[in-house]
Amino acid sequence: MINYISKYFTLNRRERNGMIAISTLLLVLLVVKYFIIYKYNPTSTSINVIALDDVAAKLTEQNKTSESNNHATTSITTEGKLFNFNPNLITYEEAITLGFPEKTAHILINYRNKGGKFYNAESLKKLYGVNEALYEKLAPYVFIENNKSTKDFKTENKIASKQNITLEINSADSLQWMQLKGIKAGRARMILKYKSMLGGFYSIEQLKEVYTFNDSLYNSIKANLTVNPALIQKLKVNTVDFKTMVHHPYIKYDGTKCIFALKKNKKITADDLKNSSCFSREQLEKVLIYLDFEQ
Repeated sequence: MINYISKYFTLNRRERNGMIAISTLLLVLLVVKYFIIYKYNPTSTSINVIALDDVAAKLTEQNKTSESNNHATTSITTEGKLFNFNPNLITYEEAITLGFPEKTAHILINYRNKGGKFYNAESLKKLYGVNEALYEKLAPYVFIENNKSTKDFKTENKIASKQNITLEINSADSLQWMQLKGIKAGRARMILKYKSMLGGFYSIEQLKEVYTFNDSLYNSIKANLTVNPALIQKLKVNTVDFKTMVHHPYIKYDGTKCIFALKKNKKITADDLKNSSCFSREQLEKVLIYLDFEQ
C-alpha cells in the first residue's frame, strides 16, 4: 500500500518546479486582485464625487458673489452725476463722474490725445462702451461751442492747413508732399522718383514733367512751392559711367553716346559740348545745369 501511494503522490524535480511556478502565479493574481479592489473601491469613488460636488458648489457661490459685485460696481459707475460738459475738454475724473465706464473714459482721453475731436453729441456714439442707454442719458448735457458738422470741420481744417504750407521741392519728403491738396501717396512717389532721376529741380515748372502732374494741379499748389537749385546733384562728366548718365531724363541714350564719344581720348569741357551736335540749343541749356566739368 505504501509503495502504491508513493508511486502516485511522489513528485520528481520537474514536477516540483512546475508546482512552485503555479503557486507563484496564483499569488501574483491574488495581489493584483486586491490592488484593483482597493484602487477602485466604490466607497472611495463616492467620496471623490462628494468632494467634487463641494468644490463645484463653492465655485458657484464665488461666481455669484463676483457677478453681484461687478453689477453693483457697474451700477455705481453708470449712474453718475450729470452736468453740462464738453467732451473735448472734460478730464478722466469728470467722465467717470458723468457715468462713463472706466475703460470708455480711458478711450475718450486717448482719442483726444491723438487729435480726435467731438463735433456734436452723436460723436459720443463712436466711443466703445457708449451704448444707447448711456448716450440718451448724456446727450442733453453735451455742450460744444461753435458746433459744426464733422464734414465742415474737417474740410475747413484741411483747406487751412494746405493753404499755409510752404514746400521746398528739392528737400521735401513724401509725407510733406502729401500735405498739399491733390498730392496722394502715389503721386508723391512719382515726384520723388523723377527728382532722383534728374538730380534735383532748378525750376518749379519742372513738376509739369512728372507723369499725371497736369496744369490744373500745378496752378493750385505752385504758391506753396519754392526751389533751391543749389541742392541739385550734378553728374561729373569726365568720371561718370555710361549706365548712370543714360538714365538722366534730359540726356538719355543718344546724348550719353555722343558725350562718351567726345571724351573718348580726353577730358571734355562745357565748350566742347557746346561746339558739338549732341544737343539742340534748347536741350543744351537744360543739360548743362546737371553737368559738372571740373577735373
